[in-house]
Amino acid sequence: MKNKKLTVSVGTSAYNEEQNIANMLRSVISQKEKTIKIAEIIVISDGSKDNTVALAKSVKDNRIKIIDDGRRMGKAARVGELLKRFSGDVLVVLDSDMIMKGKKTIENMVKKFIEDRKTALVCGNAQPIPARSFLESAINNYIYARNYFYKQFNFGNTAYSAHGFLAYSKAFAQTLTIPSGVLNDDAYSYFMCMSKGYKHYFAKNAVVMYRSPSSIKDHIHQSIRHLAGGDQLCEYFGKEVVDMGFYVPKEINLRLLIYQSVKNPLGYAFVKLLNFYCKLRSKALYRKLDIRWATIKSSKMSIL
Repeated sequence: MKNKKLTVSVGTSAYNEEQNIANMLRSVISQKEKTIKIAEIIVISDGSKDNTVALAKSVKDNRIKIIDDGRRMGKAARVGELLKRFSGDVLVVLDSDMIMKGKKTIENMVKKFIEDRKTALVCGNAQPIPARSFLESAINNYIYARNYFYKQFNFGNTAYSAHGFLAYSKAFAQTLTIPSGVLNDDAYSYFMCMSKGYKHYFAKNAVVMYRSPSSIKDHIHQSIRHLAGGDQLCEYFGKEVVDMGFYVPKEINLRLLIYQSVKNPLGYAFVKLLNFYCKLRSKALYRKLDIRWATIKSSKMSIL
């Protein structure tokens, strides 16, 4: 790999992503390719009912391949499809409601595959855009707290890093089957990598941007899904393994609490109450949740 450019496939599963799909694709095709070659950009429409497909087609680049079979299968099934379809040395998967922050995001994301050929999985650095509402500010406050204490505790070495922006080696992808009923395919990929003893890295300087929910309903819906996804992972990997994957030392948790309380006390208290409710609801609902969940609309607005 050191004597040739690494070929990269970029893939996304899109369900009703008309607000951002074109922005996302433009951010991909504008990437620098000094050490890599972006061979293909695969967009799978997961039964979109809006203008997702038409807007994806409006971005003119011969590398873009759009798959629109009209079926609604859920993200896990579509990511599994990407794992089987891609042709590059590496597959980069990102959510359709994200955009690359800089021109070297993908190069920064996949350089570990060049430096260490035993790398199986790399997780990128997903960051929220500046808040436009009280709730967004309250949610973002936690991410900013984690960023602040990065030198004291590297969240990138935990399952928290597996969030919407992952890169798979060809070898790892060929061994990975994501069950179609999985609620959190990103974390499932992380734990499968760890359980097989493969190498995982966090690419701190590979940054993508997303928008946090700005409505209470959407935040509750998203949080219940994430929490239920964590409970579900215990069925595949065991509670002890999952707890260790999300483990944060008590001292760091205390620092996170203090930071958030000082920076945004009202927002912190409000989100804690919401999350307590979500945790209770997730315990009762996680076996009943449909993987083909409804779109979180308030986080789908264009982030440009």
